[in-house]
Amino acid sequence: MLVGREGERTRLDSLIARARRGESAALLVHGEPGVGKTRLLEHAGAGAADFQVLRARPLEAESELAFAGLSELLRPVLHLLDRIPGPQKAALSGALALGPSVPGDRFAVAAATLSLLAAAAEKSPVLVVVDDAHWLDAPSREALLFAGRRLGSEGVLMLLGMRDREWISVAGLGTLELHGLSAGGAAALVERTGTPVDVAVRNRIVTETRGNPLAILEAVATLTDAELLGKAPITHPLAVGASGLRAAARQPSPGHAGRTPHRCGERHRVGRGNRPGAHPGRAEP
Repeated sequence: MLVGREGERTRLDSLIARARRGESAALLVHGEPGVGKTRLLEHAGAGAADFQVLRARPLEAESELAFAGLSELLRPVLHLLDRIPGPQKAALSGALALGPSVPGDRFAVAAATLSLLAAAAEKSPVLVVVDDAHWLDAPSREALLFAGRRLGSEGVLMLLGMRDREWISVAGLGTLELHGLSAGGAAALVERTGTPVDVAVRNRIVTETRGNPLAILEAVATLTDAELLGKAPITHPLAVGASGLRAAARQPSPGHAGRTPHRCGERHRVGRGNRPGAHPGRAEP
């Protein structure tokens, strides 16, 4: 279960209900690393069991590879290409290396993306989920933003989860910016780890991490039992910061060999590691 985020969940649930009635929408869900974007997208997916869900998770290594993201996203509905206008089909097929190349026709590719999503939604509502959308290659991003701005009554909900980028303000789509959890939500997340934590230490974790779920879970997972119980001083700052969160998402925590930390503190279990004074615990924010 997702801790906190009542307002954000309500907004997504409303968009899902509207898409189920045939009303389309597109939303950029953005915020710093570790703040909970992925978990919120998972919540949306769980509430759309009757939708066809199209997913993509672009890689930084492919961010310069034209149409890599669009290829991953549209693969499950490519069998519907014959149902879109011929020029659009030719352009999209060429872009995705499924047919002869049609040089320089990005508009047709973008229009084809919109048409293909609409064709897919004729059978059931469609949920488009792109996580780490900041790594989308430029042509894929252009096509998806084009389609998102023109969605109307198809029954398509497009959700793009991403870190903050300058182009968000000019994308022309609705936005949902995630901040740290409230003090109550952050405290509840600490409690859900199952790890005994002194109240004063818990309050310090909540304050110094600014409610960032990943930072909270990393603090609980890496502090010693004595530090967590207030029996030993914590002599180092707990605030992780955006650069530290990016590093933490890729590397095991010190003293926790073999355990991969949470990407965003979302639906991953916390292990206290095999070190002196440690004990098991877990959390699913």
